[in-house]
Amino acid sequence: MDIKQKRQHIYSLGRKCGLVEDGDKRDNLHSFVFQLTACTSISELDDAQADIVIKQLRRNLKAITPDVKAYISRGQSAKIFQLMYELAEISPSDVPIRERLCGIIQRELDIKADPAQDIFRGFSAAQGSRLIDAIKRYIRAAKRKAERA
Repeated sequence: MDIKQKRQHIYSLGRKCGLVEDGDKRDNLHSFVFQLTACTSISELDDAQADIVIKQLRRNLKAITPDVKAYISRGQSAKIFQLMYELAEISPSDVPIRERLCGIIQRELDIKADPAQDIFRGFSAAQGSRLIDAIKRYIRAAKRKAERA
């Protein structure tokens, strides 16, 4: 990256961090640059100083950006429904599978899911794993109950 591209990148990162106020040369980005390099203008930065500023802005951006959840995978979703059909075979119910699944989600994860919508909207991969484990427990309990009867 040449120095011009680095300066543009500094402005881009500064915007993402919420430091830029257009038209104000005394905005938070310029203060940030001054604290790191003692340069009053971004155009005064040399290559090494621009690298320092970019590196620190990236660290700051990473620190203020919330961790992105790994959403439930299609494989997890398929496994959940496979287990629900297995549970329905072992322990039949008049309640449709989607509604029964929503009840289990409410009970196990304390999340209200609508059977008419995307049941797994906003679910994390960890929540998907917890739900799979919970349904497996329901299946084991239903099998034990069927064996006793």
